[in-house]
Amino acid sequence: MKKLICLFLSSVIIFTCFAGCKAKRVDAVIKNLEGNALEFNDSNGVSVHDPSLFKAKNGKYYVTGSHIAMAESDDLMNWKTVSSGVFDSNKTLVNDGKTLRESYAKAFAWCDAAQTQWGRTDEEWETNAWASDIIYNEAMGKYCYYASSSVWGTTASVIWFATADRPEGTFEFADCLVYSGFNKLRKLGQIKYPTHYSFTNIGELIEKGVFTEDEVEAQRWFDEEGSYDCTYGAAPNCIDPAPFYDKDGKLWLSYGSFSGGIYVIPLVEETGMPDYDAMRNSEGYDIYFGKQISRTNEETENTGEGPFITYDTESGYYYFFLTYGGLGALDGYNIREYRSKNPDGPYVDAAGNDAAEMKNTGTNIIGNYQFSFNEKAYLSGGHSSCMIDDDGKIYQAYHTRYNDGEGAFHNVQIHQMLRNAEGWLTMLPLAYNGETARAVSLNDIAGNYELILFKNETRKTDDWSKVKDIINTPVQAEISSDGKLTVDGKDCAFKLDNDSYTFTAVIDGITYKGVFCEGNTDNGEKKMTLSALADNNQCIWAVEK
Repeated sequence: MKKLICLFLSSVIIFTCFAGCKAKRVDAVIKNLEGNALEFNDSNGVSVHDPSLFKAKNGKYYVTGSHIAMAESDDLMNWKTVSSGVFDSNKTLVNDGKTLRESYAKAFAWCDAAQTQWGRTDEEWETNAWASDIIYNEAMGKYCYYASSSVWGTTASVIWFATADRPEGTFEFADCLVYSGFNKLRKLGQIKYPTHYSFTNIGELIEKGVFTEDEVEAQRWFDEEGSYDCTYGAAPNCIDPAPFYDKDGKLWLSYGSFSGGIYVIPLVEETGMPDYDAMRNSEGYDIYFGKQISRTNEETENTGEGPFITYDTESGYYYFFLTYGGLGALDGYNIREYRSKNPDGPYVDAAGNDAAEMKNTGTNIIGNYQFSFNEKAYLSGGHSSCMIDDDGKIYQAYHTRYNDGEGAFHNVQIHQMLRNAEGWLTMLPLAYNGETARAVSLNDIAGNYELILFKNETRKTDDWSKVKDIINTPVQAEISSDGKLTVDGKDCAFKLDNDSYTFTAVIDGITYKGVFCEGNTDNGEKKMTLSALADNNQCIWAVEK
């Protein structure tokens, strides 16, 4: 099904954090070029960067993301743009007669201060809104829009939220939750730097008696010079917020990025703000930033952003999704999965690694790929979200780029996820098209397949002429009617579970636990598909030929 999406130009910029911070982040400047459109043969044909999927009280599905973009759908397959971004005339965040800067002055004041300190005059990124996430707050009876704003190339960031009666807004600014990139520096005497912590809400919290000045000065947020410390395992960059409810109805916020890792904060549901008492009285918590649940490190090339946590009542696990790599088409975005019995971790991958370990962790559920029936390669799929619907179906939403137009275009993808026999969520290879998993027999699954392996690695290049080198392509596989599996000409152990769609396979000595489900390709052909995870954090996808 052909859909239209807006033509976007994404300038990918690599930047470094404040002095003393080794972390790096890749992001895109997205500008809407009005009057241009490009046709993609893609079932999800809307463009929302960093999409967060949620279902509203009105029964509609929405994805919201960076740059105030939003789309809606009745069925998760056919999407309509609500807002195409900050260059659109949308009223998602701003009422008539006001500007974005006026409406969100408190949040942008922090960006202004940081730009002043660093001698910048460019105002474009003073009023950015990154990676928004909307949740319905039961206690407040409001839709809460959590987002972040940041000075380009720094960790001077702030997470804020706004509220509305409708999922599309208009959202009214509520308050700022947590800041990063501050310091405890003074120029001469008592004159403070514009990014001194007293100019964040930490100053307000000291005035209210939540913290003391001595207590703040003693925190491990600063390096020896008094600058903000966001090195490996240190303080976070306060971006990419994603609120979630735990099994007991308590509200939480996950957030963070390449700089310092991912954190979770307990929130007071009645206010939507951090629960400082809970953090002060909980082991392993920072009094302001909450609890660190993952760390950036050299083995992951200092990457890891776009956190999202959801609770599954059937399995009893909290699933934590995190994107490694960079978001440019050649930069190898790939999504990792962890799980925990507790909302604040520890979160472990299928290999048993803690997400907070200083090494390459996370079970890879997608990377760059192209089946023979795909017109183009799918590159840098990431910054995802996960939604469990009222009927129990589980969906993963993310944005992907392509190997045409030099990767400037991106679309939303919605894929169904199924639980394997060990309760891990594995993502089906084809975009969601209304399919429902059912028990299968050997006759149902017998046939020839194209099989793609995703290792737990980030595949990237800086040269478009070498893009083929980073695309995972298929090998041939076959399942016979008597249950024999061959992959790339090699016999493999295989067992289909009775009265189920789950299976176990051993390929090249690696054990995979997976699922079967019939899906639909881009051109509407029905194909049997499989998806499976291994205990070494690899993943396989296969589609019937």
